[in-house]
Amino acid sequence: MILRLSLFLIVLAGFLLAGQDIAATVSAKAALADGASPYFVADDALFLYIWVPLIALSASAFFLAPGLILAWGIRTSGDRFEHWLLKGFTLSLFGVPAMAALVQAVSGVQITGTTFIVLILLLCLMGLYLFPARSEPKVFQGRGWDIAGMVLLPLVVLLLMSPKFYWEALNDDGAHSFLNAMLFITRGLPFWPPDSGAIGGYPTPKMVTETFLQTGFMRFFGPYEVSVRLAYLPGLSVLFGVMLGFVRRPPDGRIDVRSVLGFGAALLLFSFVMAFNPSYNPYFADIALPMTREPMILLGVLGYILFFTERKFGWMAVVSTLALLTAPNGILLIGFFLISYFLLTRPLPFRQVITGGVIAVGVVALASLLEMGLQSSGLTNVSSEFNTGSILRRLRFVTIFDTGRILFWLLPCGILPGLALLAWRWQDKLSKALTLTVIAYVLFFYIQAYRILPHHFAPAAVIPLIIFWRLRPVQAAPAPALVCALAGVAISAWISWPETLRPFTLTRDLGHRIAIETETAPFPDLDEMRIVQALLEKAFPPIWTQAELENRYMAGELSVYVHAGMPAPDNSVADYFIRPASEPLRDGEIMIGEVVEDRILVARDRAAYESDLGNTDVPISIARVYHVPFDIIFGRGTRETLYPVWDIAKIAGLR
Repeated sequence: MILRLSLFLIVLAGFLLAGQDIAATVSAKAALADGASPYFVADDALFLYIWVPLIALSASAFFLAPGLILAWGIRTSGDRFEHWLLKGFTLSLFGVPAMAALVQAVSGVQITGTTFIVLILLLCLMGLYLFPARSEPKVFQGRGWDIAGMVLLPLVVLLLMSPKFYWEALNDDGAHSFLNAMLFITRGLPFWPPDSGAIGGYPTPKMVTETFLQTGFMRFFGPYEVSVRLAYLPGLSVLFGVMLGFVRRPPDGRIDVRSVLGFGAALLLFSFVMAFNPSYNPYFADIALPMTREPMILLGVLGYILFFTERKFGWMAVVSTLALLTAPNGILLIGFFLISYFLLTRPLPFRQVITGGVIAVGVVALASLLEMGLQSSGLTNVSSEFNTGSILRRLRFVTIFDTGRILFWLLPCGILPGLALLAWRWQDKLSKALTLTVIAYVLFFYIQAYRILPHHFAPAAVIPLIIFWRLRPVQAAPAPALVCALAGVAISAWISWPETLRPFTLTRDLGHRIAIETETAPFPDLDEMRIVQALLEKAFPPIWTQAELENRYMAGELSVYVHAGMPAPDNSVADYFIRPASEPLRDGEIMIGEVVEDRILVARDRAAYESDLGNTDVPISIARVYHVPFDIIFGRGTRETLYPVWDIAKIAGLR
């Protein structure tokens, strides 16, 4: 078995060595995004729809291999397929990028491309021979459909949304993820130096998992947009396999193939919705963020629940880091689950719940201590975006009348799973605990008046899939259940269809028309980053209201900066120049904004600038049902128009 697995790993490594240039080649074909048919380019079909997916799936498997092999070697007799997946995913997610950073720091050799592939291969072979399998396991028994789905689902997602992965411009969230991954590779830490400005607030030790994953793919393929987006695929694949483990029928652990098809269709729809809709950008969403981190939150929470119910508290702590170190809603979901489990269990499980709660809080506390240690040592700053004060400010203004948010929860997985929460009488204890967890979680975000987007409801959209497929009538009659579920998926897809499927490219176009004519230091050049963004902000001021958005174009400073630093096509003509303030203007040129640290932004002519600034004919790929006006995203205070918003602090007499 060791020989067969060694040969398989060598084959994967061979594919990656041959295909490590796919991201560069894909990015060079970005002009195809504006072609007649970006979703199928016949002339490049072999490369775009066979070779690139093959390499992407090979990279996913190869990245996870060291952790899966180690988890295999240290497994216990009671471990099932989902246990192995969760352990292996967690070990690889944190272990592989950390080991690459360590080896790079010690050796001084850049661990990217070939050297990264060789490092992972060595880690795999070490795991194989240090932790050999003691016997033929039953882990894979009856898991053929699971494995097939884990391979086919990410493949179908990539093929159906290939232009979104390949050629869409970065928005500011995606650009932040892109720069985070570059930072981890160059600095050896995924945290920005203290003098980084606004960008330095993220990631933090409590919000970092997607940076580890995206760094791995950037080490494979280089600093390209597609690299950080392909990182969604391994998380989705493992999530599929883990969720199927929750609906297997005891005592033999069988699963009906119709359940696999139903899960796959729902997660495909979920990927489609997340790829196009949740974004602070008014025009489009970026797969790089927040979509890439959603599987980590779900895996961490589901892993916590799985190991908690089996009282395996050690691995519960380890796997829970996937959620607890991704976003604050990880601890929120775990807290709601513990309360729900406590209320539904007899006799009351005081010791189990207290132990589980202390461990979850302990993980967050350790991350907070690490954050403070990094700050005190001068390595990074502490973010205030999700501290206690920030969360309380979000909860200060509430409403119960923004009913469109219910669709943020019901639609992404096909309507029927969400409605399954009503089928209380046919739910077992775990399903009831999940039902109460989802209800509490939905209400928590539903009542917040401002800064709520569709991705905030993502875990509450996916978890009901487990509830639905565990229902006794569904397990007794899976064929009619599948028909109903697919009907719900079809209706949701129709409602969720974007205004346009074309990838957004205006940000890249604007960035390519900016020439930075000042000397720069190697990445990360924090001075350049700060100065360029400040100059762009003067030229294209931030937009905070819907009225402003209707009158001018919103250019994300960070994403434009990233694209300005990327190689431009040979036929690009610069319309903007960043120069020293001492350099005189040429004929027809105008200076835009003010001098920033002896640098100025110059436009080739006024007409070009006014055309860009006043561009309101911008394609929008966010579906109407998921559109959140800027007045809701960035609003503040009480109001009575449209629907009432109340100030809890004022009502309670605190203001």
